[in-house]
Amino acid sequence: MKAIVYLLCLLSTTAITAQADYGTPTDASLPEKLRGLRKAIEVNHFPKENDPIKIENTYYWKHATSVLCRESEITVMEYGAYIYYNDQWNLRQVYPLKDLDKTFGTKKQILNQAEPYTWNKNWRVGESLFGGWALWYFIGKTADGETVCGYETINTTGNLLITKN
Repeated sequence: MKAIVYLLCLLSTTAITAQADYGTPTDASLPEKLRGLRKAIEVNHFPKENDPIKIENTYYWKHATSVLCRESEITVMEYGAYIYYNDQWNLRQVYPLKDLDKTFGTKKQILNQAEPYTWNKNWRVGESLFGGWALWYFIGKTADGETVCGYETINTTGNLLITKN
Protein backbone atom coordinates (compact mmCIF):
# COMPACT_ATOMS: atom_id res chain seq x y z
CA MET A 1 0.00 0.00 0.00
CA LYS A 2 2.84 2.42 0.85
CA ALA A 3 4.39 1.70 -2.52
CA ILE A 4 1.16 2.59 -4.31
CA VAL A 5 0.75 5.86 -2.35
CA TYR A 6 4.40 6.72 -3.02
CA LEU A 7 3.99 6.00 -6.73
CA LEU A 8 0.83 8.12 -6.95
CA CYS A 9 2.56 11.02 -5.17
CA LEU A 10 5.55 10.72 -7.48
CA LEU A 11 3.40 10.65 -10.62
CA SER A 12 1.25 13.60 -9.52
CA THR A 13 4.34 15.66 -8.64
CA THR A 14 5.85 14.87 -12.03
CA ALA A 15 2.64 15.81 -13.82
CA ILE A 16 2.35 19.11 -11.94
CA THR A 17 5.94 20.19 -12.57
CA ALA A 18 6.26 18.93 -16.16
CA GLN A 19 6.58 21.56 -18.87
CA ALA A 20 3.54 21.75 -21.11
CA ASP A 21 4.11 21.25 -24.81
CA TYR A 22 1.75 23.58 -26.60
CA GLY A 23 2.98 22.56 -30.05
CA THR A 24 4.56 24.48 -32.89
CA PRO A 25 2.42 26.39 -35.39
CA THR A 26 2.62 25.81 -39.13
CA ASP A 27 2.04 28.26 -41.98
CA ALA A 28 -1.30 26.56 -42.67
CA SER A 29 -2.62 27.37 -39.19
CA LEU A 30 -3.25 31.10 -39.73
CA PRO A 31 -6.22 32.46 -37.72
CA GLU A 32 -9.49 32.72 -39.66
CA LYS A 33 -9.77 36.53 -39.42
CA LEU A 34 -6.43 36.94 -41.26
CA ARG A 35 -7.07 34.45 -44.06
CA GLY A 36 -7.74 36.08 -47.40
CA LEU A 37 -6.35 39.48 -46.35
CA ARG A 38 -3.32 40.80 -48.17
CA LYS A 39 -0.27 41.15 -45.93
CA ALA A 40 0.67 44.85 -46.31
CA ILE A 41 1.87 45.61 -42.77
CA GLU A 42 5.29 44.34 -41.70
CA VAL A 43 5.44 43.12 -38.10
CA ASN A 44 8.75 42.27 -36.44
CA HIS A 45 9.72 41.11 -32.96
CA PHE A 46 13.16 41.46 -31.43
CA PRO A 47 14.31 38.98 -30.43
CA LYS A 48 12.14 36.54 -32.37
CA GLU A 49 13.06 33.72 -30.00
CA ASN A 50 12.74 35.13 -26.52
CA ASP A 51 14.33 33.61 -23.39
CA PRO A 52 13.13 34.80 -19.97
CA ILE A 53 14.92 36.26 -16.99
CA LYS A 54 13.68 36.02 -13.41
CA ILE A 55 13.50 39.05 -11.12
CA GLU A 56 12.38 38.15 -7.62
CA ASN A 57 9.36 35.85 -8.16
CA THR A 58 8.45 37.02 -11.66
CA TYR A 59 9.59 35.86 -15.11
CA TYR A 60 10.07 38.45 -17.89
CA TRP A 61 10.30 37.71 -21.60
CA LYS A 62 11.61 41.10 -22.69
CA HIS A 63 11.12 41.99 -26.34
CA ALA A 64 10.09 44.78 -28.68
CA THR A 65 7.49 44.73 -31.45
CA SER A 66 7.64 46.99 -34.53
CA VAL A 67 5.21 47.68 -37.37
CA LEU A 68 5.84 49.30 -40.75
CA CYS A 69 3.89 49.75 -43.98
CA ARG A 70 5.89 50.40 -47.14
CA GLU A 71 3.14 50.97 -49.73
CA SER A 72 0.89 53.63 -48.28
CA GLU A 73 -0.65 55.07 -45.16
CA ILE A 74 -2.77 52.51 -43.28
CA THR A 75 -5.35 53.17 -40.58
CA VAL A 76 -5.33 50.36 -38.02
CA MET A 77 -8.82 49.05 -37.25
CA GLU A 78 -7.85 46.18 -34.93
CA TYR A 79 -4.78 44.66 -33.36
CA GLY A 80 -4.08 41.98 -30.85
CA ALA A 81 -2.42 38.69 -30.08
CA TYR A 82 -3.12 34.98 -30.38
CA ILE A 83 -1.45 32.17 -28.45
CA TYR A 84 -0.91 28.70 -29.86
CA TYR A 85 -2.23 25.60 -28.11
CA ASN A 86 -4.40 22.58 -28.99
CA ASP A 87 -2.90 22.73 -32.50
CA GLN A 88 -4.50 26.08 -33.31
CA TRP A 89 -4.22 29.81 -32.74
CA ASN A 90 -6.47 30.98 -29.90
CA LEU A 91 -7.31 34.64 -29.48
CA ARG A 92 -5.59 35.97 -26.37
CA GLN A 93 -6.56 39.63 -26.58
CA VAL A 94 -7.82 42.35 -28.89
CA TYR A 95 -6.33 45.62 -27.64
CA PRO A 96 -8.24 48.91 -27.45
CA LEU A 97 -7.30 51.06 -30.45
CA LYS A 98 -6.44 54.01 -28.19
CA ASP A 99 -3.60 51.87 -26.76
CA LEU A 100 -1.93 51.75 -30.20
CA ASP A 101 -1.17 55.48 -30.02
CA LYS A 102 0.19 55.13 -26.48
CA THR A 103 2.30 51.98 -26.92
CA PHE A 104 3.47 52.28 -30.53
CA GLY A 105 3.52 56.07 -30.84
CA THR A 106 1.02 56.39 -33.69
CA LYS A 107 -1.42 59.30 -34.01
CA LYS A 108 -5.11 58.44 -34.49
CA GLN A 109 -4.08 54.81 -35.19
CA ILE A 110 -2.46 55.79 -38.50
CA LEU A 111 0.68 54.07 -39.77
CA ASN A 112 2.44 56.52 -42.07
CA GLN A 113 4.19 55.12 -45.11
CA ALA A 114 7.79 53.96 -44.45
CA GLU A 115 7.71 55.05 -40.79
CA PRO A 116 8.51 52.35 -38.21
CA TYR A 117 6.52 52.27 -34.96
CA THR A 118 7.91 50.30 -32.04
CA TRP A 119 6.57 49.15 -28.67
CA ASN A 120 9.88 48.82 -26.83
CA LYS A 121 8.52 47.07 -23.74
CA ASN A 122 6.06 44.59 -25.19
CA TRP A 123 7.01 42.06 -22.54
CA ARG A 124 5.42 38.81 -21.54
CA VAL A 125 5.33 38.64 -17.72
CA GLY A 126 4.31 35.73 -15.51
CA GLU A 127 4.86 33.78 -12.33
CA SER A 128 5.26 30.44 -14.16
CA LEU A 129 8.17 29.43 -16.37
CA PHE A 130 6.95 27.92 -19.64
CA GLY A 131 7.46 28.56 -23.30
CA GLY A 132 4.94 29.06 -26.05
CA TRP A 133 4.11 30.75 -29.31
CA ALA A 134 2.29 34.03 -29.80
CA LEU A 135 1.15 35.73 -33.00
CA TRP A 136 0.70 39.49 -33.07
CA TYR A 137 -1.63 40.79 -35.76
CA PHE A 138 -2.78 44.13 -37.18
CA ILE A 139 -5.76 44.75 -39.48
CA GLY A 140 -6.16 48.08 -41.24
CA LYS A 141 -7.49 49.98 -44.23
CA THR A 142 -5.43 51.56 -46.95
CA ALA A 143 -6.25 55.01 -48.36
CA ASP A 144 -8.03 53.16 -51.21
CA GLY A 145 -10.28 51.36 -48.71
CA GLU A 146 -8.68 47.91 -49.01
CA THR A 147 -8.65 45.88 -45.78
CA VAL A 148 -5.13 44.52 -45.21
CA CYS A 149 -3.22 42.85 -42.41
CA GLY A 150 0.16 42.15 -40.93
CA TYR A 151 1.27 39.48 -38.48
CA GLU A 152 4.31 37.76 -37.05
CA THR A 153 4.99 35.00 -34.55
CA ILE A 154 7.25 35.11 -31.53
CA ASN A 155 8.56 32.11 -29.63
CA THR A 156 8.85 32.62 -25.88
CA THR A 157 10.99 29.82 -24.47
CA GLY A 158 11.31 28.21 -21.06
CA ASN A 159 15.12 28.62 -21.17
CA LEU A 160 15.85 30.79 -18.14
CA LEU A 161 18.82 33.09 -18.82
CA ILE A 162 19.63 34.71 -15.49
CA THR A 163 18.13 35.34 -12.09
CA LYS A 164 18.20 38.75 -10.43
CA ASN A 165 17.27 39.36 -6.81
